[in-house]
Parts: sequence; structure tokens; C-alpha cells
Amino acid sequence: MDLRSLETETKSSIRMKRRARVDFFFGTLFIVMMVIISFVFQIDLVESVYLFTRSHEDWEMDEIIFSFLWIAIVATIYGIRRVLDIREVNKEVSQHAYYDSLTGLPNRSLAQYHLEKLLQRANRSPLTVCVIFIDLDNFKDINDSYGHDAGDLLIEKVGKRLASVVRHDETAARLGGDEFLIIGVFPQGSANIEALINRIESCQHAPFNINDRSISTGFSIGVALSPQHGDSVQALLVAADSAMYEAKRNKRDTACYYTNEIGQKITERYRLSSQLKQAIKNEQLYLVYQPIVCLLSGKIKGYETLTRWNLDGTLINPELIISLAEDIGVSEEFFKWLLKTTLASCNHFLKPDQFIAINVSARQFLDINFLINTQYIISKYSHVKIELEITESSLIADFTETINRIDSLNTLGIKVMIDDFGTGYSSLSRLKQLNVDKIKIDRSFLHDASKDQKSAGIYQSIVDLAHKLDIDVVAEGVETTEQLLFLRQFAPIYMQGYLFQKPQINTKQTAEFIIQDIILNS
Repeated sequence: MDLRSLETETKSSIRMKRRARVDFFFGTLFIVMMVIISFVFQIDLVESVYLFTRSHEDWEMDEIIFSFLWIAIVATIYGIRRVLDIREVNKEVSQHAYYDSLTGLPNRSLAQYHLEKLLQRANRSPLTVCVIFIDLDNFKDINDSYGHDAGDLLIEKVGKRLASVVRHDETAARLGGDEFLIIGVFPQGSANIEALINRIESCQHAPFNINDRSISTGFSIGVALSPQHGDSVQALLVAADSAMYEAKRNKRDTACYYTNEIGQKITERYRLSSQLKQAIKNEQLYLVYQPIVCLLSGKIKGYETLTRWNLDGTLINPELIISLAEDIGVSEEFFKWLLKTTLASCNHFLKPDQFIAINVSARQFLDINFLINTQYIISKYSHVKIELEITESSLIADFTETINRIDSLNTLGIKVMIDDFGTGYSSLSRLKQLNVDKIKIDRSFLHDASKDQKSAGIYQSIVDLAHKLDIDVVAEGVETTEQLLFLRQFAPIYMQGYLFQKPQINTKQTAEFIIQDIILNS
């Protein structure tokens, strides 16, 4: 970026320059007029001054004239220095107005101005303007776990890495928070766009040293191109932001290019997000429950709570509800509502020897207020056996903190179950370090294992390891009698699925003897 071509003036500096031009104009006009008057009226100013000083020698006119001369010289120097000071102050003000104080990169205002200039340039020649939106993954969790100072240091180091990979006609900027922007202009059809994206992706490979800690963070990258994805600053920023969000949602390891389909999804997501706030506030969400049963006895051992949202006749996916809650910053409020409502309503069907399982997302689990909120709410329901289901992504985000929080929950009398086990990247050997009560094997494993010998062997290995570690196993997604018969070889285990009951509201739970009949007589 050519900094000399950028507007770095404030309103005050523009006003001062305008006033200086006016003063210069009138000063020049005065000098010209005086010169003209001198010629027209033949005023011999120097001779007149000489004669005046000779006739008043007792006044010491030489000293007086030189005094005025010295004053004029000092005033001129003073004026020049003040002008230079004003320029320096204006430069500092411009730095604060157009550059990010943490990273030193151009800020949103300067980036948008530069993008506008590139679009004007592209309109005059066959060029493609590339806008790349970058968002750090799990930055909130890093902030919560290590503190805001560590978060600021991470932002600073990411900014330096990004600045180091941009080249001529490419600009790195920080928009705010953990969001960065890369802008570039290229010949149409140029392969340099992919080269730039590859350089950006390489920035996330090596961990960052933050206060003697090795912290890794990935990038969610969205790409928009002009003119195909927009021909204005706002259109391109929205398109790149939408593509970035799609990359984050799908947990993609590569950059995501904007498409019309993504635009439609984002529009719908924004609509749902705005309505979710009101739904939580007005308690328009409701809960359903699905039994978790014992393979040996057929008895119901507990229930899993699932959230439902009926929006204009359409049921919204529970995972989408949690994701939206995190997007709009109401994740903590949603968890408190879920825990409180579950414990208040499960009294209608839950027996004293049965547990209630509640899903907790990685962000909710690692939230700084998670343990405080949980302890406060469960204090009113000490008679209820509670289990929290956490995903493997919670383990990956911060394994040490996860161990500490599980131990704290156990102290409160709450057991922990790892949900969708096998779908993440956690090692099986890590199970021995966790005081978890159960693992719930993802439904995809059962679907494959009941049909394929190798998959069945993997299923057997997971169950055997869990049992050796004294961890109970829940087989998720049992939908057919064939799957039930396949699972008999792994007893004792728990089961959950549509074969026994679809998720239902608390007043429509299937009687235990019906489920026992399905299990014992199949």
C-alpha cells in the first residue's frame, strides 16, 4: 500500500489548511497592493526612512529598527516551528485514527478507503479485487482461559505474521477483535490469488509463544472477488464475511469462496439469530426427552434432554440453536435456561434412581462463569442425579482445564459423559486421565459396525477399552432390531435410539415395561 496516496487528514487539519490558504491569499494581495501604490505614488520609502533617522539621531533609530528586525526574525522562526508542530500532531492523530494501536496495521476505516480506491482502479482496467476475511478460531476460549493480556499478545503476533506474507498491491488490516482483512488487486484469472491464500494459511501452522505458553489457533478464511461477488466496498465485505462464517461453521481447513447459496444461508441465519433472542427471552423454546436404557435389564437408567424450537411450523435443529446462541452472545443465558428448565420439568417422570443428561457445548463448558452458574442452579435440585454431556471438541480446546472442570463437577455430585465419542481427534489413551462416567459412541459407528466386520472390530475395541477403565458405554442411534441384536455381544452397555422412543415432551414418555418388552423379547 502506498501510504502517501491515503487520506490521513482530520477535519481540524483540513480546516487549518483552508484558513492558512485564505491568510496567504490576503497577505499576498496586501503586498501586491502596497507595491502598486509605491509605484503609482512614487513613494521613496527607504529614502524617507533614511532622512527620518538622520533628522532624529537623538532617538537612536538604528537600535529601534534592529529591534523590530529581531522581533520579526524570532516571530518567523516561532511561526515555522509551530507549523511543524501542527504537522507532527496531525500525523499522530492520523495514526490513531487510521491505524490499529495493537498491531500497527491499517484499521477498518483505512482498509475500506483503500478498497474503494482499488475498486475504482479495477473499473478502469481488467483487474480482480480480492477481499479475504480472517477470523481466529476459539479466540474467546483462549481469552477466557489465559486472560485478555494473552489474547492481545496473540492478536499482535497474528498481525505480524499476516503482515509478513503480503506483497506489492496487497494489504493486511485489522478490523477489530480477532478479525483481520487482506485486500489485493490482481490481473483477471491470475494464479496469484491462490498463492496469497496459501501464504495466509501457512501462518496458522506454527504455534504462537504467548507468555511462555505454546498456543495454537486456526483461521477461518472467507474469500470474495470483484466484480463477480460484488462491486462495492460493503458488498465485498459482506460476501467475504459470509464465506468466512461458512468456513467456520463447517470447520474447513481451507479458505471458502463466496457463493450465492452461502449468501442465502447467511441471510436465513441472521433472521433466525434475531428471532432466537426473543425466543429465549419469551421462553418459546421447549424440551423433549429420550430414554437411555440398559441392554441387560431393559430398564430406563436415565434420559437425555434435547432442545426444540418450533418456528412457524418448522423444527429448528438443536445443534443450530446452540450455534446461533454462541453467535449472538447468549450462550451463557441459554445454558442457564436449559439447566434450570430441565431440572424443573423432569420431576414429572424421573425416578429417584434415574439420571438426567444435559448437553453442554465446548464454549459453554469452558466459559468463565460455567461452574458458578451450575452450582447456583443445581443447589435447588439436590435430589436430581445430573450428568452433563460434553463433546470431544471441549477436550481439544483445553485438555488441562477440562480435567479441572470435570473434577470440580464431580465434587458437586455431577457426572460427565463424553458425547459423540470417536468423531473428534482426542486420543483413546486420554480417557484414563478423565474422571468421566460414560462415553456415548457416535451413531455413525453403530451404523457401520452392524454391517461391516472391520467396523465391528473398532466398535469392540472402544467398548473393551472403556470397560477396562471402568467407564460405561452408551450406544447411540439404535433404530433397528438388527442393531439391538448386534449390541448384545457388548453387554453390559446402555442404549439410546428411536427403536425405544423418539424424543418426546415430559408428559408423553413411553412406559418402562414397553421398552423392556422390546429389549428382552427381540
